[in-house]
Amino acid sequence: MDDKSATHKPKRDARVQIAPTRTADGQPAFVLHHPGAHTYLQIDAQNYFLWQLMDGEHDLGGLAMAYFVEYHAFPFDRLSQLLAQLEANFLLEGTSPPVEPAEVGESKPRLVRLADTAFRREFNWARADEFFAGFYRRVGWVLFTRAALILFGLIAITGLASFVYLVWVWAENFGMFRVSNSYGAGIIVLLLANFIVLFWHESGHGLTCKLFGRRICKAGMMFYYGMPAFFVDASDMWMAERRPRIVVSLAGPAVNVLIGSILAIIVLVLPPSTVRQVLFIAALVAYLSALLNLNPLLELDGYYVLIDVLQTGQLRQRSFDFIRKDLLSKVRNRGPFTRADKMYGVYGILATAFTALTVLFGIVIWKRELQTMVQHLAAGEDVLAVVLVAGLTIAAGTWLVVGLAARLAVWLGTARKQRRAVMEGGGRGP
Repeated sequence: MDDKSATHKPKRDARVQIAPTRTADGQPAFVLHHPGAHTYLQIDAQNYFLWQLMDGEHDLGGLAMAYFVEYHAFPFDRLSQLLAQLEANFLLEGTSPPVEPAEVGESKPRLVRLADTAFRREFNWARADEFFAGFYRRVGWVLFTRAALILFGLIAITGLASFVYLVWVWAENFGMFRVSNSYGAGIIVLLLANFIVLFWHESGHGLTCKLFGRRICKAGMMFYYGMPAFFVDASDMWMAERRPRIVVSLAGPAVNVLIGSILAIIVLVLPPSTVRQVLFIAALVAYLSALLNLNPLLELDGYYVLIDVLQTGQLRQRSFDFIRKDLLSKVRNRGPFTRADKMYGVYGILATAFTALTVLFGIVIWKRELQTMVQHLAAGEDVLAVVLVAGLTIAAGTWLVVGLAARLAVWLGTARKQRRAVMEGGGRGP
């Protein structure tokens, strides 16, 4: 409470919604949600005790004394950290998120907007929550019945077995980047398959979110480094229990597996043809997307399942910090490892190893597919592929250059302004 007067009387925002939950070890916890600011904060029972007393009538000294009476300890550090978290998430009165002025005529705001959106630009669908709610109410609920889930499970098992058989027995008949010996056609199929699979992946998250009665905060299409993609923001699931959150996280990869399985079964029964090659590549994209999203070593669906299971936040960042700063010294000094140390150490080592395996996988793919494709492109034997690769490279490269240039310009402008302020301040007399 260093920066707060003991007479300060914090008051919780009346619009804040509260959802009880539990940690991995069964301890009670609570999620605070400000629907206007779209913020979520999970706190433990002790912090919730303090939160309930923040009615504008209790000053900080009164809060500390009430906590001491209840828990027989003074909460000075706890209270200071809690206030900082509450203010950062706009959960107290007087901490509403600032409205950004529309300064269209000035160059700096335009540069700031460009720097913020050059790598990721979202186009939100205003009626997304209404659409998913209506679809679930009319048709979507059927997909979550016991009969439907059993059918999906049988399809997934049959499809996965079919895909393994296709890869094991007929691998030479399929190419990851080729359709009818054309790399250009293969690239088009890869892009379209990824686009369609991503659409259904995000729809799976959205529809499952409505299964548990939670709101879709936003959804729509975005350009990520110049490439189109879909997204669904289901962060309102933080107001649900841990199990529903895990189910929603798994829904997207489950849809990928279902799509891949249906396509694999079709490929298995089709005679050799171009259509068969196209569907095999689409199935491969669906399965690879499922594996990628389920990998807890990347900040995708599997990662959020893991942090829900472990009930810990910022797992990836804390693990890398532990590996970089503390692991060697603990091993060298034979210091004790706490449960958190073990968790961060294992995760950090596995994430680092996965990076190395990814590089090895890239080398294998290079030797098996990409090296031949590059040779064809260099020889000009596939004009369509040359045009597509060049276009994609230019599109991604342009957005990267523009974004970096905008951020550099904003940084230089800020540095120049700060230097001018320092020089003017130093030049003034007493």
